[in-house]
Amino acid sequence: MKSLLTLFCTCFWAFAGIFAQNRPVLYPEPTSVQYEQGELLLQNLTLYVAPTASKDLVFALNELKQTIRERSGKALKMTHAANTANIRFTVKTPGRELPETNEAQVGSTREHYSISINNKGLEINSQTSTGLYYAVQTIRQLIQGSGAKAALPFVTIQDQPQLAFRGVMMDFAHGGLLTVEEIKKQIDFLARWKTNQYYFYNEVSIELEGYATLNYKASYTQDQIKSIIAYARERHIDVIPFVNFYGHLHELIRNEKYASLAIGRYGHELDPRNAGVQTLLKNWIKQYTALFKSPFIHVGFDETWETKRLNSTGEMSLNPEALFIQQLTFVSDELKQYGKTLMAWTDMNSFYPEIMKKFPAEVIPVIWQYSPDSAATYHYLNPVLKEKKPFFIQPAVSGWGHIYPEADYTYDNIDLCLRAGLRHKTLGFITSVWTDSVEPFVRSSWMFMAYGCISAWQGKSPDKKAFARNYAPVMYPNAGKEMGDAFDNIANSVEYLKKCLGKNTQSMPRGTLVEAWSNPFSAYYLANTEAHAAEFREVRKYSEEAQANLIAALKKASKSDSAFINSLLVSARLINYSATRFIWAKAIVDRWNYAMLVKKKEDYVIYDLTYPCHSLLVDAMDETGELKQIYAQTWLSEYMPYRLNSILGRFDVEYSLWRKLHLKVVDFQIQRKKEEPVQSFEAMFKPDF
Repeated sequence: MKSLLTLFCTCFWAFAGIFAQNRPVLYPEPTSVQYEQGELLLQNLTLYVAPTASKDLVFALNELKQTIRERSGKALKMTHAANTANIRFTVKTPGRELPETNEAQVGSTREHYSISINNKGLEINSQTSTGLYYAVQTIRQLIQGSGAKAALPFVTIQDQPQLAFRGVMMDFAHGGLLTVEEIKKQIDFLARWKTNQYYFYNEVSIELEGYATLNYKASYTQDQIKSIIAYARERHIDVIPFVNFYGHLHELIRNEKYASLAIGRYGHELDPRNAGVQTLLKNWIKQYTALFKSPFIHVGFDETWETKRLNSTGEMSLNPEALFIQQLTFVSDELKQYGKTLMAWTDMNSFYPEIMKKFPAEVIPVIWQYSPDSAATYHYLNPVLKEKKPFFIQPAVSGWGHIYPEADYTYDNIDLCLRAGLRHKTLGFITSVWTDSVEPFVRSSWMFMAYGCISAWQGKSPDKKAFARNYAPVMYPNAGKEMGDAFDNIANSVEYLKKCLGKNTQSMPRGTLVEAWSNPFSAYYLANTEAHAAEFREVRKYSEEAQANLIAALKKASKSDSAFINSLLVSARLINYSATRFIWAKAIVDRWNYAMLVKKKEDYVIYDLTYPCHSLLVDAMDETGELKQIYAQTWLSEYMPYRLNSILGRFDVEYSLWRKLHLKVVDFQIQRKKEEPVQSFEAMFKPDF
């Protein structure tokens, strides 16, 4: 009897273990999940939608219908009466599709939802259509299998966000400008993780009436912005204008027409003392508030370094702190007339620790900190806490200085900001994506954006070590393993590359991109390559593995994911080339110097360097040319043409380096005189761009 009981227990727990292992990964993780044995086949589901249903309800239900069709291969059966359908839903309050200014107040249930799946069917209860839409996003992840076997597990879910405001800030000022189609794809993606704010960071990249020459052909029309806002609203995302009304306005004041509005000449910051500045900003504020219906507006006010520099160097007699408060007060008063809730960054408290006391009372401080450094975070946070002000906190994807974001650094930054924010009751959480280096594709940042949004909803960060492998099958169900492997291999290649490069970041903290295009034949980089030869080889190994993973994924993934996967593939090739160019330069120099100076014998070295089909110099030319072509194609699948030529020029200069060396070595062979002494490769050919 005892042995039978033991056998029963063993079998039961084995079955329970298998059942648990097959449970789907849910991102974000719901507040409460209780599974039971059993499943509901998708092909048995039926739905009724009343003819009088509001657009927001119909939109959420259409997304459910589309998801079921994609996974089961058949259209969801529709019934003619509510009592004959086994998909049942309740939405208690009409409207309220977007976040409200009082969202963070205790007791708000606007985004709450519950799901119950059993042998009677699927039931969804929510306060608003937002909760219904979020329930659909969870159901999308609950589905197991495909075709006739596609099913939902028996489960009961209760869910609500831990943070009221969960946003992503997208940079539309520094790098390329995403196409409207790409922005909408990004909004679709963010909606899957229950994001509810999309901050449209802009300096002069939105057309304004009366400013026709400002970034002509390099900005969004107001009709395009309206279409983005409407598209996001359907997905319960509020598009918030993020416009710098003080600094970061070089694209405005570099024009002679507006140069007199600057604190310096052709600089970055407006002069708060200039009456023309107020006239301009009143006009801008009127236009922006008419265009964006969000109750929020973020006005930046960061990095007003020029004002401080001009004062500290004695070029002008200024009070930077007073000017900052003067400008912020003016902007706040003006926006108050339009009923907007104002947000502004607080980095000026680095220089003026008491400035928070002088902030207009209605301005919400936003603490940005882009490093996983607790001391740095609290350096900005403590002055806000001291004044007991409500605040937002804003980490970032560390992708502006790398071809592909620095994974661990990004995860740790998000984790730290989330913990600090929750500890001190932040109103909201904004994950930033910056494009300062122009070159990296924004698609490489998507997974990290998801990590930030998921963390903000569930109030804790996912396990960063397992995240990529768990995320990949959720996002790419047909190629989950291949994509998980690719994410890990690209991240590893970046980790090794940063061990080799990154001292010169051209005023951008951290990053390998600037040095990745440096002259690999210079004495400094030849020595650097010798010192980091093993790490450079690891970069190549991991990036090559990533390429193999992504090529395999392309064969399995859906057509809609192909462009995205191809972007990662091009990024992996660029990372590989960043290491290759240094290794090849060192190999060329070493091969020449050993043959010509040590052995004093040509010993096929010229063949190794210049043979027109396969040689080191030809390798570099071939890869540079190939990369330029595929980079341009990939850029145009994501961005407008604006700034593309600025990046393609790097490939042109790079190609000319290898081509000139090829010609010089060939000419040496043709023109060489036997009695002429041979020098080192560096002295002989003076490799330079």
